[in-house]
Amino acid sequence: MNTLINLLLFLLPILSSFWIAQTFNPLSSYQPLQAIDGAALYKKQLTNGNEAYLQVIDLGKMHIDQIIGEVDNMGQNEGKYYKGEGGHYSPFFQNKLFSDVADEYTKLYANNVFSIINCSFFEQYQSSTQLSFPIKLNGVVITGGTSPYGPIKEPKDKYYRNIRLKALVWDEKQAYITDYNPASGTPLNQKRVKNAIATYLYSDHPAKVLAQNQANKYQLIGTLNKDGVKGDELLLIMTVNKATLDEAADLLRKLGVKGDIITVDGGRSTYLFNSQKGNIIVPQLSNLQENPTFRHLPHYLGFRKKSKNQLAPKISIVQPVGKVLPKKDQPFLILWRDNFDGDVSIKLYDENKLIQNISSRTASDGVYEWTPRISVKEGYFIRISSRKDRNIFGQLQL
Repeated sequence: MNTLINLLLFLLPILSSFWIAQTFNPLSSYQPLQAIDGAALYKKQLTNGNEAYLQVIDLGKMHIDQIIGEVDNMGQNEGKYYKGEGGHYSPFFQNKLFSDVADEYTKLYANNVFSIINCSFFEQYQSSTQLSFPIKLNGVVITGGTSPYGPIKEPKDKYYRNIRLKALVWDEKQAYITDYNPASGTPLNQKRVKNAIATYLYSDHPAKVLAQNQANKYQLIGTLNKDGVKGDELLLIMTVNKATLDEAADLLRKLGVKGDIITVDGGRSTYLFNSQKGNIIVPQLSNLQENPTFRHLPHYLGFRKKSKNQLAPKISIVQPVGKVLPKKDQPFLILWRDNFDGDVSIKLYDENKLIQNISSRTASDGVYEWTPRISVKEGYFIRISSRKDRNIFGQLQL
């Protein structure tokens, strides 16, 4: 019996690798560009010189970061898709230049970084923007979305009145795509859901519905089970350089994706960065005179290995162009990025004077929803500090 058990333990990794290889044929038509333990990047040449890039992310070994700009304006009661219209805030998040995002992410996580893509659709092409649909970031629903092209009472096109949005939900083991309910907020309203984005089923993208399914740059996402046990451990991200949404979705179907396929922000905003290949696809301007904010985007997904390198701990906050004062008795989002697991403290200062201990201990997960019970004055600043070392901190000037 022991001999049989030992043999099975020896064969399991081999059989698993064989199963994955069988599942991913026709991967033989893809050129491998980078492979690490937990993620791989492939390239496929399409017709007419077009290209597709496939990322395979194993959530058991890789971590997903939502990288989002700091708040310029909270957009109180402007959310359209979380617990009813006007039932949540929809902040303006600072747009961040793609190269600055890649530089900061690499400085925080160094050799653990695998890739970065742009993610959420957004509304305004200014220094800051509202996002189209709800997002949950480390346990906090940070926006209720504002898109006019969705299931609201008066959408810009009647097709969107009754569409069903989808939610991509993930944790440290698996991901799934399910229906999103704007009235209740399900599944984003569930405590066990820590990270999720609401978005379109690919076939409901306005480019397909209203623009005759034109060929363009798109990012599509599906999930896949690799071991036969319930739960999809693999996230498949397909980035096409010039194809239709149907063609991009068909590429994922041929790789074994059977469930829903969603789309995230694409077109001229499409961004794909890989740690080995650098900037593969970057946001483009349609002409030299156009507003350059097409290259500044509000929301990215970063993919990195879960293993930790011995990096100098850092806390990063980028000062928004427009300062916003938190209002008494109204929620305000404090956002930051760091590269350590220990807790942080959050405090409000007026120069060297402590005004309020906002939180003496909270997780270093990059988000804290604060509802001040005092009047906050211009010139105050918020300081986020490591609990282990007070010399490691970031500050947001109000």
